[in-house]
Amino acid sequence: MTDWIAKVNNQPIRQFDFDNMVQGFAFEQHRKTVDQLAETELTALRELALEKLLARELIFQEAMARGIVADEAAIDAERQKIVANFPSEDEFYAVLERAGISPLDYHRMLRQDLTVNLFVEQHLQAQPEPTDEQITTFYTNHPEKMLRKGRLRASHILLRSKAGEETAAAEAIASLHQRCEREDFATLARAHSACPSAPGGGDLGWFRRGDMAREFADAAFALAVNEISTPVTTQFGVHLIKVTGREDDVPLSLDEARPQIIALLRQSAAGQQLQDWVAELKRRAHIELPPDQ
Repeated sequence: MTDWIAKVNNQPIRQFDFDNMVQGFAFEQHRKTVDQLAETELTALRELALEKLLARELIFQEAMARGIVADEAAIDAERQKIVANFPSEDEFYAVLERAGISPLDYHRMLRQDLTVNLFVEQHLQAQPEPTDEQITTFYTNHPEKMLRKGRLRASHILLRSKAGEETAAAEAIASLHQRCEREDFATLARAHSACPSAPGGGDLGWFRRGDMAREFADAAFALAVNEISTPVTTQFGVHLIKVTGREDDVPLSLDEARPQIIALLRQSAAGQQLQDWVAELKRRAHIELPPDQ
């Protein structure tokens, strides 16, 4: 078993980086951990992660060959932004150490990411302005995208359970569900919810479907205002959900949708340009996969 997933011009892409990217995609796209994915979902994410890592390495090597590299000030500024999310710099590096990442490795990772971003931005900066005809055609052909997406406001009660405690958690949430019929939901949330939202009566504020775990969103968007769900299980635990506000999808006029359409057309053109560029870099590169791939 190799410790690399691919080599680009003899430069290895580590299995460690590949596994981390797959895990990141699992949460970003499915709100799940890798071990919770269906086989088809995992296969798709593994293919996506490999393509992303190959593209990043190809672009980084091309940038280095042209003498383009993120400067130390930019790298340090990015590191400081990330460190600011931790109680202290020592805690940040302790987390890195537990993940098996040395400070030098982390510096190299930041340098590569920032260099790739810088080079891609330079490469794609000359995007033509979409014409009025393109904007109108897109608006006409994609009514499903010309919407201000609806959102909900909801509160919840969350009970967590460890392995082997699922039955006790199910019984406890069922009891709370019965109590919700005669007691104030917010009061019960403050007393029993394990979520940081508990002091506010479980209020999660306004959110759109993609902001929440799929199971949670499916249950919440099926509720009427002031309706309380039956118990809903997610990776975080088991929930009771109460919808307290709803805003439905609203069609946008052409003028309202114009900034969004311009952004989408630019994004599409940039995406195609980037795809063509990476394909050309890949054609010129020597890419090696492990024998068992």
